[in-house]
Amino acid sequence: MEKKTLRRRQKIKTINRTILMVSCVSLLGLATYFFILFNSSQTEESNAGLFENMMMGYSLEPGETIMEFNWEQPEIATSKTGPDAINITDGELYVLEGTNSTSINHGIGPAKSSKNFLIELPAIKELNLGGIDVSIDYSYSNKNVSFFSRGKHFDFGIENNKIYISYSLKNEDSEAEHTRETTSFTIPTDEKFRTYRFRYDPVDGHAEILVNNIAIWSHDHKARSALKWNENATMKIGKGIRYKGGPKAYLDNIIIKSTRQIPELPVTLLNFEAKAEEDYVMIQWYTLKEIDIDTFIVERSTDAINFIEVGKIKASGYSNTLLAYALVDSKPEVGLVYYRLIPSNKPVKSVTIPLIGYKYRGQGNDLKLEDIVNTIGQ
Repeated sequence: MEKKTLRRRQKIKTINRTILMVSCVSLLGLATYFFILFNSSQTEESNAGLFENMMMGYSLEPGETIMEFNWEQPEIATSKTGPDAINITDGELYVLEGTNSTSINHGIGPAKSSKNFLIELPAIKELNLGGIDVSIDYSYSNKNVSFFSRGKHFDFGIENNKIYISYSLKNEDSEAEHTRETTSFTIPTDEKFRTYRFRYDPVDGHAEILVNNIAIWSHDHKARSALKWNENATMKIGKGIRYKGGPKAYLDNIIIKSTRQIPELPVTLLNFEAKAEEDYVMIQWYTLKEIDIDTFIVERSTDAINFIEVGKIKASGYSNTLLAYALVDSKPEVGLVYYRLIPSNKPVKSVTIPLIGYKYRGQGNDLKLEDIVNTIGQ
């Protein structure tokens, strides 16, 4: 037993020396290797796009409502969907006549002459998405109004009676881009409600502004560019709206939705392999990036369907550097066996990373690694 333990310790030392060697490889070489590895693993983009949100403890489908306010309830800070507002200054609930004598629409506006009308929504993780779809029903109150703003990276509203948009992006090459543009669309100064909407799809990089569902501005960015957020900043709505005498609502039907998101795995896996060593198997893997990973679990199967746990190792949590892990299967199965790696976070949300397989031939020195399988575990 002491000799076996010594050999295993020596193997771990060898792995640690390998880490130092691998870390000297250029970032370009690592990126190229990873690109080839994952393109050969047959990972479907439609599934991969959900992995990060699953690991973070929530999943938002395209078009899913994150927040919605329509003021159909008596408490003006209460939302229809999502968290309630954390602050509404100088606001009262006003009732407006609808499109006919039997319908009633609700809206919100300042209760008195004030420069402080503002609706503030909390900073929640669901807002920290690569793309977003925001809309608001608005009736003219002032020539300078911010419909939606969040920190210094996002602002959508009216400037001198024309619609403007300001937002920041970051692409996969970490290149930053800021867009600030005032459109040619002039806001009508009548009292009709119109729907003003901005949406950005990070998958194809397409941004557009719509008024009553008609596009009045669009811009195409580099594909797979994500919105840049100050994740701790709250979202502010209606800044600049002015009291014009008498009860009047200027805002209604505030809706924030998700869009498609850039597919991203919770783990950037550089390598995952099993190597036969006499009477045990050494499983090792390298990661370049980890997002909210608490534990790595290694499982084994003889049919690639039913798996049992071999062991688990504590992960780093969050990482953007090269890390190495190793785990020993001291009682390997005879015959063709599959291993899979499962990164898991604290709420026990997990996804499965591609399988590898090895075959045990005979005893002792006859144990060899072969039949590598790149496939997705179900």
